[in-house]
Amino acid sequence: MKRIFLIVTSLFLLSSCQTLSLYSFQGLNAPKILIPADVKTIGFVDRNTSFKIDTVSQYYLINSNLLTDTTDYSADISTNCYLGFTENLSEYLAMDSIPFIQLDKKEISGDRDYTPMKWELVDSICESNGSDILICLEDVQLYNKYTVFEDVLNYGITDANYFAVWRIYDPLNQTYLDEQIVIDSLFSEVTSPSYNRLIEEKLPKRKDLFKDVSYEIGNQYADMLAPKWIDITRKYFASGDDRLAISKYYIDQGDWETPISLWTEISNEKDDKLAGRASYNLAVAYEIKEDYVQANRWIRKSIFHYKTLKSLPSEFKLVKAYTLELLERTKNKEKLDLFFGE
Repeated sequence: MKRIFLIVTSLFLLSSCQTLSLYSFQGLNAPKILIPADVKTIGFVDRNTSFKIDTVSQYYLINSNLLTDTTDYSADISTNCYLGFTENLSEYLAMDSIPFIQLDKKEISGDRDYTPMKWELVDSICESNGSDILICLEDVQLYNKYTVFEDVLNYGITDANYFAVWRIYDPLNQTYLDEQIVIDSLFSEVTSPSYNRLIEEKLPKRKDLFKDVSYEIGNQYADMLAPKWIDITRKYFASGDDRLAISKYYIDQGDWETPISLWTEISNEKDDKLAGRASYNLAVAYEIKEDYVQANRWIRKSIFHYKTLKSLPSEFKLVKAYTLELLERTKNKEKLDLFFGE
């Protein structure tokens, strides 16, 4: 076994003298909005409010020409927000069915106001459809303009600006799991050799445009409620000691236990820089194994070794940067525990 180890070490050292190696993996990112693990059913509510001050959505521009469209698209907008929300939930927030509740239309004069629903109403809605919480679209407004350029190949740009007001009601604890206003815009581009055809056929009709944009509004909010897999890259030390160099061979084979054993040996060396590197590597290894208690223990030990040196080497910047990254991933793990339930 010792002879094999020496052979593999020699082969590896002949092929690489780099200080750092990279390891890429996927990690689960906690949702931006935490839904408690005990929530099993949700309902989608459209407040169906209409503010008399909202008149700008009736106007749109084609270049500098102001046009009017008095069609009421509110029903299509709220329905497509609902469809975008329900059809794009992650597998981690799968629901058998999400009822759509549209409250009676309410016209509001004066300033814009988003006073929450009374808890009595929330309780009544949840009881009627068996929902634990309510995802509420308090308001949504869309505006658009078209910009057309005449050239050899005419092209037109459609800008759709919107804002949506969301609130999540948790009647059990009488609290709001989220309250936010989302402001964003979407644009698309079309071309045509015919200017008239571009205007009459290619530019999206407002009805279709509002359907697509409102679907995306619901889709984007659903994304905030579920975890997502993300790509993560970590650097680890692969030089300074034969045992550090050989570790890359085992990691490439999917074996982390052997490097962990080797790095643990090195972490006890009297050479503090070497021990600091090994301790840092161990922090990375335990993060990948999702043992954040051990990962944080080892990164603290790495910092201790480096700070024992008379002067800090430039590589300590990597250790400090990773310490912050590990802190964020540790907080992320705590959020995931709340989401999934420990």
